[in-house]
Amino acid sequence: MPASRPVRALARHVPATQSSPLVPSRPSGWLAVMALLSLSACGGTSAPDESAQAQTANARALAASIGKITPPVTPPAVELSFLRSSGTQWVKANGEAVQLKGTNLGNWLVQEFWMMGQGGNGVIDQCTLEAQLSTRFGYAEKERLIQLYRDNWIKERDWDQIKAFGFNLVRLPILWSVIEDEKKPKTLRADAWKYLDWSIAEAKKRGIYLILDLHGAVGGQTPNDHTGCSGQNKYWTSTEFQERTRWLWEQIAARYKDEPAVAAYDPLNEPWGSTAEDMATRVTELYQTIRKIDNKHIVLLPAHYGNFEVYGDPAAKGMSNVAFELHPYPGLFGDRPNDAPYDIHRDWLRCGPQGTGGVCDVNRRVKASNTPMLMGEFQPWQSAGLDLGGRIGRATYDTYGSYGWAATNWAYKFVSTGGGQGQGTWGMVTNAVDVNRDTGLGLAVKASTWDCAKWDARFADACAKKPSTIKIGGSGAKTYYLVIKTGATGGGSPDVTFDNISLVHDASKAEMLVNGGFGSANGWTTLTINGSENFDFNYRVGDKTPVGGDGAVLRASRPAGVSGLINGAVYQAVTLQGGQSYSLSGSFRSNNSTETWAEVYLVPQEPTPGVDVVDQAGKVDFTRAPVAEIEALFKSYGSQAYEVNKGLAKYLPAVAGVSLFSLPAQPKGLTVTPVANGVELSWAANGEPDLAGYRVYRNRLRGDASSATRLVSGHKLNTYTDTFAEPGVRYFYTVSAIDAEDESYRSEEVTNLPNYSVALPAKIEAEDYSAMLGIQLEDCSDTGGGKDVGHFEPGRYIEFEVSSASAAKFAIDYRLASGGGSTGFEVLIDGVKVDAMAVPDTGGWQSWKTLGGASFNLAAGSHRLRLQAVGGGWNINYLIVKKMN
Repeated sequence: MPASRPVRALARHVPATQSSPLVPSRPSGWLAVMALLSLSACGGTSAPDESAQAQTANARALAASIGKITPPVTPPAVELSFLRSSGTQWVKANGEAVQLKGTNLGNWLVQEFWMMGQGGNGVIDQCTLEAQLSTRFGYAEKERLIQLYRDNWIKERDWDQIKAFGFNLVRLPILWSVIEDEKKPKTLRADAWKYLDWSIAEAKKRGIYLILDLHGAVGGQTPNDHTGCSGQNKYWTSTEFQERTRWLWEQIAARYKDEPAVAAYDPLNEPWGSTAEDMATRVTELYQTIRKIDNKHIVLLPAHYGNFEVYGDPAAKGMSNVAFELHPYPGLFGDRPNDAPYDIHRDWLRCGPQGTGGVCDVNRRVKASNTPMLMGEFQPWQSAGLDLGGRIGRATYDTYGSYGWAATNWAYKFVSTGGGQGQGTWGMVTNAVDVNRDTGLGLAVKASTWDCAKWDARFADACAKKPSTIKIGGSGAKTYYLVIKTGATGGGSPDVTFDNISLVHDASKAEMLVNGGFGSANGWTTLTINGSENFDFNYRVGDKTPVGGDGAVLRASRPAGVSGLINGAVYQAVTLQGGQSYSLSGSFRSNNSTETWAEVYLVPQEPTPGVDVVDQAGKVDFTRAPVAEIEALFKSYGSQAYEVNKGLAKYLPAVAGVSLFSLPAQPKGLTVTPVANGVELSWAANGEPDLAGYRVYRNRLRGDASSATRLVSGHKLNTYTDTFAEPGVRYFYTVSAIDAEDESYRSEEVTNLPNYSVALPAKIEAEDYSAMLGIQLEDCSDTGGGKDVGHFEPGRYIEFEVSSASAAKFAIDYRLASGGGSTGFEVLIDGVKVDAMAVPDTGGWQSWKTLGGASFNLAAGSHRLRLQAVGGGWNINYLIVKKMN
């Protein structure tokens, strides 16, 4: 995966075009997982012994009990008991259920560079690091440096901190070459057991169990770099690598078969590089390999993204003492990019409005399998703020524990060049803020399709990194370089536009950049880093202009016929003054790019062709740095001051749980009545003693909660009059109940015009649909502005309620745009096809053409008119339904 984006984000996801929530752990793979889990969470069917009503009731009961009933806590044991599976529970040898909660020691025995604030110039993972160190200093020195790193990343203080969080479980990710000699296949390293034995000893002192996780198998079981080596995925096609992996598990099982501190073996982390069926075959082989030596320990069966049913009934297949494993990441990797962390985790942990999605769906499937579950990776507090993030974290553990699931978050430790927790980082602990570092240098702005599947934003609203004030240290004039960098993976499709780039001296308001509005290449130098990339400084097609832009823009795209990783930039020199501050602004847009990043840097060295531009402030360039500098970096990890996430430190070890997500009941009986001064709403009053009031929402679109306007919050009465409603305009209303912490699910949606239909003939704006599936609205640059409807894919649709006073013949003119052409859509009247329209390439996504359709007969009365996509890649602004003579 590219050095520009966090590996783990890539790995825990779904296709960058349409992400979802229950995701795994790296780029493309993550996307698919999230999508699959999200689909489960949206519907879900009742288990044979549990109706949908019962599941809903159970979800409500759970919501009420979390925070009032404290889940059992396993006290530290002088002698840890062997654990085994019993039905859906993890139990001790005596049959007593045990609640396991903990964390992952990521980036220790398998490095992930985004977790350590390093990387660049081609060094993007452990394999490229080791290769660079070996080439520069020799194999023996490489080995010494890697050992130095491992001796310092995790120390005894870390085990103490893990215990202080109230944890009794650690999942330990391991790279195959920690145990096997990379130069002598199927031979143990001389120090093969050093770190595992030490971890077991430290864990046992504190009553903590370990899961031994083969995070990176030889050859790689996924193309993502979180396995130590990116882009390999050779395990599935190499009988040698499969045999060596079986050999490795023979060694581990023989070593630890009598060790009770080992809770389970995780034979193959996120094995998503092949099909679900292939995964099940290989994992079953590893299970059988382990069982020939060790029948005491639980063996984990990893899901293929969200699919663990692929194994069938483990007991029926002769598998015993096993548990399934999922890696859910709701809200991350492009899933629900416009929703707040509270809403995302409320829906996941409280199963959605129907009480059958989210964890309720997972629980239904777990019960059907009669097998325990490990939530092996999850991340509920990132960017949620320290207090709310801490409460969401505790609610997540308590919810998982209420089902009997073991849980280990990703991850314990994360460091960066600047340090600090901010609004919550991926790490429970981070390095403390470096107060001596100049601010604003290095990476200043970032968005990527992994952070937000689509973006059209000013820099101040960038989804991955927003600009901060740039403060130049020292005194006198200094030369820096403002760099605009874009790129994409081999499978990515970049099409990013920039405009109005500005770097202003705060005191004088003087502009430091030349030609930040583009129109030509004046002032800019083009840089090739990897592959080849097109930069058009005078792109003027309106559909790609970023928000706030105008006229010519800078466009970066993949040239025709160029495959593989591409990475390039444009830059210019700027002269800044020591002791002064500067502000960076601009805007950029993704234009449906996939697997793409866009970044802006301010760096002190002029970029060099073939050398990546990365945020090297505080970083070590492993391709050039002397041994002493690398050694100092690795040693620093063992002594650097920590900043602990205060919310997690407060809420996780507390005896009492949190009351977050103890939701008020969903308001019922909402009715709407047009009155002289607007629209009057009323509903049945809620009975909670701690009720703080109600929120009333209004929308022009049916079923689109994210775009609704909140009319009032904390309203005390169960009636409300919308005095701002325009006569004759159709609105959709919902109501929610709130207490001091929580908001209920919204009521059933009602409209002020239930019998509303468009009388034909008429012009119908596409965004005024009465029903839709899967589409999105976007700003329209056609005459009249407003919104248009896009993101069509086969099967997605928009539907309108229309009526005709008498039987007549009609035809439709469609206002359409496409950036490449499409097979288009069918037109259905009451489910019967009456027209079809292929959409030509109009010259761009906002280059509009009106196309006339075929005529059709329509009976008098009300009808449903649907435009249903046959192909994707087209937008519609409006349709004119005209009466034919």
